[in-house]
Order: sequence, then structure tokens, then C-alpha cells
Amino acid sequence: MAENTEVIQQEVSQKEALRKRKMQEAEALIDKYITYLKIEKGYSQNTFSAYYKDLNFFLNYLHKENEDFLSVAPLSVQNFLSSLSALNLSAKTRARFYSSIKGFYKFLYRNSEINEFPFKDIEYPFVRRKLPEFLTKDEINKMLEVKFQNNFEGLRNKAFIELLYASGLRISEIASVKLENFNFEMNFVKVIGKGSKERIIPFNISAAKYIKEYLKERSKIERGAGNYLFVTKKSKPLTRQGLWKIVKKMALKSGIDKNITPHTIRHTFATHLLEGGADLRSIQQMLGHSNISTTEIYTHTDITHLKEQHQKYHPRNTDADAAEENIKK
Repeated sequence: MAENTEVIQQEVSQKEALRKRKMQEAEALIDKYITYLKIEKGYSQNTFSAYYKDLNFFLNYLHKENEDFLSVAPLSVQNFLSSLSALNLSAKTRARFYSSIKGFYKFLYRNSEINEFPFKDIEYPFVRRKLPEFLTKDEINKMLEVKFQNNFEGLRNKAFIELLYASGLRISEIASVKLENFNFEMNFVKVIGKGSKERIIPFNISAAKYIKEYLKERSKIERGAGNYLFVTKKSKPLTRQGLWKIVKKMALKSGIDKNITPHTIRHTFATHLLEGGADLRSIQQMLGHSNISTTEIYTHTDITHLKEQHQKYHPRNTDADAAEENIKK
């Protein structure tokens, strides 16, 4: 009896040791994949960090289900993706899980780490894109006309909001932009965007004016911020969160009843360019979109705006409204 118990314990220990080794192998492959995304694909830290968390979450799921990470069945992957719905995750987050896991197994298959690609027959529902929220010209003008104090912080905040609307830069790009990236003779700024891609974006005379005024005040503080454009009084670079708070503060002062974020201003920049007649390819280049389909979403916004204008101002629409009112009477 004692011998049987000892044999069972040994088997359990061996199985546990095997599972632990498999987990370590899987973790090493995840690290290898993340390095590939970082170095070869040039993904941003936010993206590869999210992929890393997704893959580890999936790994723990398989561990609980006693599934082998390297020989996972398509049904197990499908079950995992279905289980995400119960976690109250957004459709966008669920779609990211699908992309991160699929990309990982594609990487393993190409590098001969696995013999079968488990995503062959797995389809994931299309995630419908939300139309971007943007401000009207009157609303953005209200924000730009918010009174500011003629001191370091006031001039900095004014320069920031002017540059944000003038360039359509991502908040992370503005946070990392440095003084040497600017050319004030031709009014353009050079930034490193997603995927470590460099691009040049023009900005208007108004933005240039306020940036120059801010730089006069900025030159009075100590140089210890690595030459970043937007800094604190203590000469530390302003974080994305710090810049986000400035947008919220100015939105509140303007009295606009909308949830305004830095990305709202970016959407506003693109929408107003399109409304003004700019071509889609130029907007794509300025926004730093790698795929034109990402930029095409603004055409839907523009069509919505055109429909509203048509409904409001076309005489036949007005006549139809009047006729409908008469029928009701």
C-alpha cells in the first residue's frame, strides 16, 4: 500500500515538473516573440506590452485547462476567445487578444517551433469601428480662445494646444518631441511615430507664434529635461498624463459639453482638413497611418457632416419638414 502511494506521488511530481518545464519553454518563446516585435517590427512599447500581457493571460488559461501550449487545438483557442466575452472586455480588446495570439503562433510556425498552425479555421468577428468624435470649428475655436496667463505655464499650455490642433500629432509624439525637431523657417516638425517611423508635419503660423513665445519663458529655467519641448517648471519632461490634464482643463474652461481628449483634437485636425478639401493620402501621411484604410474612417465622418448640412440647408428638405408638420396638424 505504501509502495503504491509512493509511486502515485512520484507520478504526480513528474507531471508537475513536466508542466513547469512546459510553462518555462512557453515563457521563453513569448519573450523571443516580444523581442521580435520590438526590434524587427518596431512596435511601440504600449503595443508589445499589451501583447505580452495577452499572451501570458492565454498561457495561464491553457495551464489551468491542462493544455499544451505548443500543440494547442484550434477548438481550445476558439473556446478561449469565446470566454473573453464573459469578462466584459470591449470588442477592441477582444480583437487585440485575437491578433496577439494569432501573430504569436504565426511566428512559431514560421520558425518551425510548431508543426501545425492552430488558427487555420478560426475566424473572429469583425470589430466595427466607431466614428471618431471631433469638434466643430466653433468648438475648437472656443478652446483656442480660452484665456491664458502670460507666464511659463500659461504660455506652455497655449503653445501645446495650438500645436496639437495644428499638427494632429499623437499625445505620445508631442510628449517626446524635442527642440531640435523643429524648423521655424519652414514651420514643420519631425517626429518618430508608431513603428519607429519618421515623418515631417507642417504647422501653421499661429502655432509657431505661441511656441516661440513659450520658448522665451522656457529658456529661463534650468536645462535638465533632455531638450524636450514641453516641460514642467522643474525642467522635467511633461508626461502624456500631464498633457492629457492640460487638454481636460482647457476643455472645461471652454464650456464645451463633450468628453474631449487629446485624440479628439487629433480627430478634429483630420476632419477639418478633409472638410477643407485636403486629399486622403496627404492626411494619411500627416497622421502617420501605415494603412490608408485607417484614414478612410474620416470620409464617413465627412459624409455624416455633409448629410447634416444638406438636411439643414437644402430648400426641399425644409419644404418636406413643413409639409410633414401640416399633415400632423
